[in-house]
Amino acid sequence: MMQLITRFTSGWKKGTEDDYSLCYSLYGGSFITHPDVLLFLQNRLKCKPTYYVKRDKDDNLLGGFCTWNNSFAATGSEAQKSGIDFYPLNRDEIILPLHSDLKTSLPVRSKILSSLNCDKIRNATLRFNSQRAICLAKGCGEDGYSASTKSSRRRELKRFLNAGGQYLDQSRFSPEELTNIHCGLYEKRWGHMPGNKKEILDMLMTLREMFFGYVLLLDGKPCAFQLITKAESPEWICFDYVNGGYDRLQDSFCPGTIVTWLNVNSAYDLCSSQGKTMRYSFGKPTADYKDRWCYRSPLGRVLAI
Repeated sequence: MMQLITRFTSGWKKGTEDDYSLCYSLYGGSFITHPDVLLFLQNRLKCKPTYYVKRDKDDNLLGGFCTWNNSFAATGSEAQKSGIDFYPLNRDEIILPLHSDLKTSLPVRSKILSSLNCDKIRNATLRFNSQRAICLAKGCGEDGYSASTKSSRRRELKRFLNAGGQYLDQSRFSPEELTNIHCGLYEKRWGHMPGNKKEILDMLMTLREMFFGYVLLLDGKPCAFQLITKAESPEWICFDYVNGGYDRLQDSFCPGTIVTWLNVNSAYDLCSSQGKTMRYSFGKPTADYKDRWCYRSPLGRVLAI
């Protein structure tokens, strides 16, 4: 009932897939709020999607969001029950497609609302959220990594290349090849195969243009790869480092560090060439190494009203 009241008083009305897609193309979002990603998941999971949009007095779209069973799409316990965890997704932050000048309330609770949205939402706060945050890569410009850090990464890469190493864009591999590379290196790193090989292949086949990064090879054999998703918006590009693997037998070359550097640097160059902000997420601050690569971006909490 309270959700219904909030929707009514804040001007949210049911919309269509096309309405939401237009909102995203106008205002952007994150990978898990991208209309193509939502459609991919909704065709595979039991989730009861409903789209909501807000318009101005001239019927122009100001924003939109999608819910599954009264929670934001692809988030929360209901999404987990549907089997979403089998798919390689970073679900630590949601960015909703909202007009930059919009001021409204949201009828759905959340603890992972992006700081990009919080100032637009009256019932959202960055406080009282247990200091939740995500780790975003610092970038390779003057305000990013130090000169000594960049010098060290370049030196490691040069040493690797001089030893017969190479790096190839993941787009040069078929979905089947890339799935096998990822799963094989995952096993070499963690000691077991991932339990979602079928779902990884499905995503790579269906959302091929939304993956990013390099495969490292030594003596022609893959030695490091990170599964990274990409979603483009008018003002930023989101990169989500989901997980990865590397050959521990090649630890002397620091393949994990090298592939991370190549991926972040390439993402930074892509964003710079398009005049967009890089939002390269390492997910939640669950490991010390993330603080070396990243700064923390706070997450907002949407309160019930």
